[in-house]
Amino acid sequence: MQPVSRRGFGALSFGGVLALTGRRVARAADAELDAAVAAVLAGLSLRDKVAQMFTVPVLDVALSPEESAFLSEYRPGGVLLVQNNIGSDDEVIAMNAAIIASNPALPPFRSVDQEGGIVARLAGDPAPDAPAMGMLPDEDVSALAHARSEFLAGYGFDINFAPVADIAWMPESFMTGRSFGSDPVLVAEKTAAYVEGVADTLVLHCAKHFPGHGRPSTDSHEALPTVDLDAATWKESDGLPFIAAIDAGVPMVMLGHLLYPQWDALPATISPATVAMLRDELGFDGVIVSDDLGMGALSAWTGTEVVDLAVAAGMDMLLYAMPPQPPAELIDHLVARVESGEVPETRIDDSVRRLLAMKLGNAARAANAG
Repeated sequence: MQPVSRRGFGALSFGGVLALTGRRVARAADAELDAAVAAVLAGLSLRDKVAQMFTVPVLDVALSPEESAFLSEYRPGGVLLVQNNIGSDDEVIAMNAAIIASNPALPPFRSVDQEGGIVARLAGDPAPDAPAMGMLPDEDVSALAHARSEFLAGYGFDINFAPVADIAWMPESFMTGRSFGSDPVLVAEKTAAYVEGVADTLVLHCAKHFPGHGRPSTDSHEALPTVDLDAATWKESDGLPFIAAIDAGVPMVMLGHLLYPQWDALPATISPATVAMLRDELGFDGVIVSDDLGMGALSAWTGTEVVDLAVAAGMDMLLYAMPPQPPAELIDHLVARVESGEVPETRIDDSVRRLLAMKLGNAARAANAG
């Protein structure tokens, strides 16, 4: 198996700071990344910027001509591969290479859900599922997470939507089989160990499903789960693994389709109050990604209404596995909203700046590693 090439963004290799040491390296690298992000952002059209917020699906193990044309014309920020996109090793590598080739100047993220066990798209994962890792020492969790990340990098992925930071409070929890366990402190420790284990790899990871999907038995693919928990209690229980992930430096947090009625009347993925908890209370300044915005939990709203509400709430990455209408229509809808003045372009810029920092920073690390 020949891994897909990640070379690119040569100007962003940060070679000029390699001779520096200590804090000077971090400051110089941050300044260079900020400048690179500003330069790329300034060169994007409005539609290019809006499209960077969308991660979209494809149908099969290879891009169709129509999908290739869409990716090249609209240039979305990412592509999500699910089980029906996983063919042979060579087909997966070729798919990711084709996604990169659709926009070589600013390649889409290639993302996957590889938690292990119940949710494992690729066979041959060197790491077990979360319940098994939950019984291991932290250093073993870190090592296994690192091995899984390197495994995914070999196929050309650069995002894995893992680890699950939910606490499986009881056997009937929907997250039983996907969570590290039922004890908040243990789940927090293993979540942090996982995040630390992948920190120096080229696959970006994501703690999910904020604020916590571990109490309900309801499947948010089908309906909207409710968690009746106040913020103070949450911080001492369901919130602990997410706080640990943020402290460990996780670059992304995924919001779940969960109704916390003591926080907001809207589900978390379209809730300004939930985003405020993450940004203002917990101090998270990375990328906030939605769970699949085509899931049944959001069936009370149309596809375009969900886009409007997600953007108003503060989502950075709008993720689709089952889009309710063609992604091109959703992108065009948001462009029109900005052009009409209903959505400030600065709101789009804020999200795209975070997405570009993550994308260009990872590309620079790949160039330096190569």
